[in-house]
Amino acid sequence: MELSLIIPAYNEELRIERTIISYVTNLKERFKDFEILVILNGCKDNTLEVVKELQKKYPEYVKYKNYEEAIGKGGAIVEGLKISQGDIIGFVDADDAFDVQEIIKIIGLLDENDCVIASKWKDKSFTKVTEPFTRKFFSRGWNLLVRTTLGLNFKDTQAGAKFFKKKVKDAIGDNFICKQFAFDAELLFKIKEKNFKIIELYIHSKHMEGSTFKLKYSLQMFTDLMRIWRSRL
Repeated sequence: MELSLIIPAYNEELRIERTIISYVTNLKERFKDFEILVILNGCKDNTLEVVKELQKKYPEYVKYKNYEEAIGKGGAIVEGLKISQGDIIGFVDADDAFDVQEIIKIIGLLDENDCVIASKWKDKSFTKVTEPFTRKFFSRGWNLLVRTTLGLNFKDTQAGAKFFKKKVKDAIGDNFICKQFAFDAELLFKIKEKNFKIIELYIHSKHMEGSTFKLKYSLQMFTDLMRIWRSRL
């Protein structure tokens, strides 16, 4: 298996079909053998039925695992990691915010790197990032905290597209503290601690309405960050 693409999904009935069709269509042109693992995280809408129909349409590519109770975005990605079979493993958000060809470009950089992460902020000023002001303000505050506490010197730890080689997955395991949105920071911290090479690549993103992230999760993210920080002591 060349590639395992994990898509965590929470109440994505309006967007998941477009996203999966786009990835299947474009990845078929680049990879002979790949899997799209949709991990449904306590969905209360029609997401499961949409994914079931897509699995019937693309049985050789689309697989899914449904959790009736919420396990968090990070928890969903971890469950995807456990069942992934690819030599390259990665995850993207369900909202189709990134152009698939840009994601394929990221994957191509793994020829010379161990991990490649998408970035909305690399080499970009505050005014050039296309997100609402409040979200951008929170993003920069979070980035400062992550840099200070974990020593992760990336402009953007939270962009929803990260890819790495199977040897990275095997080295970091699947025992994660964070089950929600701080998962990305913990993942990069684990990869960095194992001395793998990580690079950050700017790719343009579309701000998608209907994001499942809310600022109310910021307290939990801060708590999780402190738990990661204490784990290194």
